[in-house]
Amino acid sequence: MTALLTRRARAQWALLLSLLTVLTLGATLLGTCTLLTTRTSERAVEVAASRADPAEVRATAYTVTIAAADARSVAADARTVLTDAMAPFAATTTTRASGVMQRIPAASDESRGLLSEAYLSGVDDLEDGATLVAGRWPRSGAGEAVLFDTTARLLGLEVGRTLRLGPQIGRQAARPVDLTVVGLVRPRPDAGWDRDPLGGEGFDPSPADVRYAPQVNAYGPVLVTLDDLLSGGPSLDRLEVTARPDLSAPTGRDLDRLSRSVLGVDRRLSGTVGDRVQYVRATSPIPDLLLDARRQQQLVAGSVLAFALIGVLLTAIALALAGRLATGVRAEEDALLTALGTGPGQLAVLAAIEAVVLAALAAVISVPASSLLHAALTHASPLTDAGLSTSPLVTFAQVAAVVAGALALAVLHVVLAVRRAPDSGDRRTRRELLARSGADVLLCVLAAVGWWQLRAQSAAADTRADVVRVLAPALVLVACVAVALRLLPPALRRAESLAARARGLVVPLAAFQAARRPQAFAAGLLIGLACAAATFGTAFGATWTASQHDQADLSVGTDLAVALTGPPAAGQTDRVRSATGGVVSPVAIRNVAVGQFLGGPGDAPRLVALDTRRADAVIRGRTGGQWSGLRPTSPATGPQLPEGATLTVTGTATDGPIVVTPHLVLEDSTGLRTACDGPPAPLDGRPHVVPGCAPVAGLRLVAVSLPVTGLPQRGALSAIEATVRLSGGDFPPAWRMGVASPGFGQVSGKSLVPSGPELRLKAIVNFTDPHEASRTLVLTGFPEPGPLPLAISERLARAVKASPGSTLNLSVGTTPVEAVVTRIVARVPSEPGAAAALADVDALSRVLIARGDAEPPVTAWWVGGPRAGAENAIAKLHIGDVTTRVAETERLSSGPLRASLPAVLHVLVAASVLLLLGGVVLHVAYDVQLRALEVARLRGLGVSRRDIRSTLLLEHAAVLLPVLAAGALVGAATTWAVAPLMIRSDAGAAPVPPVAGHWPWLGIGGLLALLVVGSGLAVAAVVTVQARRADAAHLRVAS
Repeated sequence: MTALLTRRARAQWALLLSLLTVLTLGATLLGTCTLLTTRTSERAVEVAASRADPAEVRATAYTVTIAAADARSVAADARTVLTDAMAPFAATTTTRASGVMQRIPAASDESRGLLSEAYLSGVDDLEDGATLVAGRWPRSGAGEAVLFDTTARLLGLEVGRTLRLGPQIGRQAARPVDLTVVGLVRPRPDAGWDRDPLGGEGFDPSPADVRYAPQVNAYGPVLVTLDDLLSGGPSLDRLEVTARPDLSAPTGRDLDRLSRSVLGVDRRLSGTVGDRVQYVRATSPIPDLLLDARRQQQLVAGSVLAFALIGVLLTAIALALAGRLATGVRAEEDALLTALGTGPGQLAVLAAIEAVVLAALAAVISVPASSLLHAALTHASPLTDAGLSTSPLVTFAQVAAVVAGALALAVLHVVLAVRRAPDSGDRRTRRELLARSGADVLLCVLAAVGWWQLRAQSAAADTRADVVRVLAPALVLVACVAVALRLLPPALRRAESLAARARGLVVPLAAFQAARRPQAFAAGLLIGLACAAATFGTAFGATWTASQHDQADLSVGTDLAVALTGPPAAGQTDRVRSATGGVVSPVAIRNVAVGQFLGGPGDAPRLVALDTRRADAVIRGRTGGQWSGLRPTSPATGPQLPEGATLTVTGTATDGPIVVTPHLVLEDSTGLRTACDGPPAPLDGRPHVVPGCAPVAGLRLVAVSLPVTGLPQRGALSAIEATVRLSGGDFPPAWRMGVASPGFGQVSGKSLVPSGPELRLKAIVNFTDPHEASRTLVLTGFPEPGPLPLAISERLARAVKASPGSTLNLSVGTTPVEAVVTRIVARVPSEPGAAAALADVDALSRVLIARGDAEPPVTAWWVGGPRAGAENAIAKLHIGDVTTRVAETERLSSGPLRASLPAVLHVLVAASVLLLLGGVVLHVAYDVQLRALEVARLRGLGVSRRDIRSTLLLEHAAVLLPVLAAGALVGAATTWAVAPLMIRSDAGAAPVPPVAGHWPWLGIGGLLALLVVGSGLAVAAVVTVQARRADAAHLRVAS
């Protein structure tokens, strides 16, 4: 038996080499896909963790209400618990602490119920979180402090002055403390001051502890060194410790350990600090970050498996073709062995030994080949751009996949070898034809069910490697190709009838052979499916990439977005424009309530407001809407303020003490509005100055909000008269006065008289209603804004049952806003799939001001058409977090967690091309060899070699070209029908905007040209060589 196998191998080495090549190609594909779904996928999680936003790689311990004696120990224990939880990664910690409120005796006035308070605060990285504008930084143990420059201005303090803080409020009295102000600082917008008790504002006229006095003004922070605050300072109101692990070079195992450890840090911290604190909690976004990465890993792995399955299926079909050809070649040999007494079992053993040897050789070659191919892929785009480059490596999963795949394909070879192959002239029986038809019908049914399941899948997030998503593409491709192959023979027979009219021998003979020979389409399934897979892989890649671009465009909403970490400052528009070189628009993005509709958890309705005059230049993404008609038609007027201008409030009130707290709304030359809060101004007949509201020239005062507070001594009414005077500039006569909430009827008899630099106002104020807005006077340089015009998304329209013209009641923060729907759009930029609305930022600002909310609504900047390097330039301004459309597109299309999908598509297309060309060579070589005697007879009849070659070439072209065309059509149809259903967002949900099938004409054209030219060259070479051999070997026999 060994001798027989050896002699057969020597005689049929070309055939065995083709079988080995197919086995090796399939096993290599399996090994490569295994490495992509295991090692590269795991490496992607590691790289994604190392590139994560620093805000997402931290753990923070929050403790509340700590006695002064326990402050240092609680801080130390919190640091220890957090750093232990970061193991095995090294971690750095930062600490921020704030004391409880203490009285400011110099700024309090018990006669009118005014309590002024401040709090001590200390941070580890004070010099990194603030900019020194005067003086120096405080020293530990010297009784020194620094203040925000705005806080110092309101308190009338300068460098070198002493600030006396009295007893703590609401707790056991503590000794007063005198601090020397040694410096004035300005907080940096991105330094975490939003976690300060006053949010980094420096002043709050309405803090949470108003219960301690009729009127409370809170100032702070009073910044001392952290060591002074924790050593003998006041009781702490809050203590915050943050630990950040170093994830520059993580491993998957260490990341899993970190995630498990961080999940239990809250319990460990609570047990450690015990009853030394009133409240304790530890949180971290790290587990969610890693869980999200794992989910994306599963999502991409499912898609990789789907395309790997197509490749394996192609390999199996190619092996089946090679096996059938081998069986046909060996038919006479097997018949002779059977005549000599060799039984079917012995033939099966021969085939099994041959298959095992081929499988072993294929496995030995495929393991290093798949390692080299995987390494080459990781050093090419997009894997190398994602930081996933690696050297060749061998893993257990890879070896197991290669061996299992080679053995499975070898078993297929054995099955084909022991089955009797029908003779080329045999006609199929009725039973065989029915079986084949039934198989085709079953295949079509399965493909239809798979497509229907894809279509019926939920739009919600689901990242599991669903069986339907893995099997459906292969089923649809195979079913469509099988149906197409059923339609080609009748078409060729029709072509034969037309070719019979031609003169000469070549065309009629080629058409007859192509239409009548049973083996003409023997390789049709392989060639058609390979062409369909190649075109589908190319078009799917283009569709997937286009969808990632669309998702990125809509998600960011613009070319460059800056999410502000603090309120905008006057002149910031010019700085942003100078840094980016693009078209700039201020943007307000807020959660809102729409009537009773609050949305779901983490899915609140959103309001986006921007300068709609620049919408076309700024907005990006398939929103399906127009934004005209949302902006107010009348301009906002107001006096132009010189640099350093001040506003003075003077007034009287009956039944005092009555206090107004001025809030100024200023507009710069670009239309950006900012707020300036003044100190409380008692209406006691004396002038009260609001300083520091015009730090630069060119600001325009467009509104003043005056909340009226106090305790009338007799009754609930107070008649007030006040004058608002500017130190420079005159008020236009169009200024008007309104009430933030007029429906409560708390203000009557109001009048406003602009007179040069003064506004003279009168009103009778009722104090029976507890709502402050009902007694807030609003002086504006624009008319009553009316309902806010909105363009709302289709989802929001469905949720609240709105249509154009509908009136909606919004809650923007705590401010009620009446709005009117002007149009319904498919989507709102930066809020893909959300229940959202879009408004003009000027209109929104006017409505909020008219309702007594003078704070600027702007939370972001959008920039259209920024120049190169704008992201780095804007980051240097330290005003907020920067997101660009380009960066988001790169994250979605070529980020570490997504880059494996384009890579496997490249492998699938390359494998499909190789298998197609290999199938063409095998089929044509076998066909010409089978017909060698026929060729010799034609030569004996006097047909020239040229005519014979032309006949064979034309015959195979008549078969191959329709099959290639059918494969391309199947690939196109599958792209339009299946690709949009397979593509999901990075969260596993249906992508927004919906996927549109994309057909890359240039890429597909090049691919089809390669297939046609390659197939033509292969056919020409094989026909030429085999025809010459047949002529020499069989001419004597034929004659």
